[in-house]
Amino acid sequence: MTRRIPECHPERLHQAKGLCAQCYYRQYDAKRKERKDPSEYAANYRKPPRRDARVPDCHPEREHWAKGLCSRCYNQQRVNAVRATCHPERPHLADGLCARCYAKKRYDQDPEEARRKARESQKESRERLRQQLINAYGGRCACRNCPETNPAFLCLDHVNGDGKVHRMRMGSHVYADLRRRGWPQEGYRLLCWNCNSATRFGRTCPHEEN
Repeated sequence: MTRRIPECHPERLHQAKGLCAQCYYRQYDAKRKERKDPSEYAANYRKPPRRDARVPDCHPEREHWAKGLCSRCYNQQRVNAVRATCHPERPHLADGLCARCYAKKRYDQDPEEARRKARESQKESRERLRQQLINAYGGRCACRNCPETNPAFLCLDHVNGDGKVHRMRMGSHVYADLRRRGWPQEGYRLLCWNCNSATRFGRTCPHEEN
């Protein structure tokens, strides 16, 4: 059997379609980047249907895990769960321990490293929650004449002036409370720090006066 010689580079080995490997894959990658027109697809071509994410029955604000439940409720209620030896009423996580005892064991092994990871995790959680808040309330200052969109300058404003009561009731979990309630739009908005300070005590924002 004679070895086929590529037409593009005769000194190289043949790959496919009369081309060497380098030219063939370059041509292949270029075709993959091109988007086909819908009329070019075969008649029997059908895109797979996209299924919407299932909402758990127990806590609709959380992600679905299994059997209509979120992860926490599923692990608490499943009958065939392996139980921990330290606390038989809790599900097993690792080394015969429940999640709380296992976390304490990992903490005792290297407290400094555990505290560092906890700080990083809490920081990421706070930043993720704040970004969700900004996205939920429009991502820009609600003042009509203020063009501010930088997330660093945006903050939550209680339209009815009940921010102090909300903070006294929820402490540092105001954002988490809004997320739990599905980000209610009535009574809350985003303002930049300047507009928020200017509208305190029922005053009108200078942007609207001009």
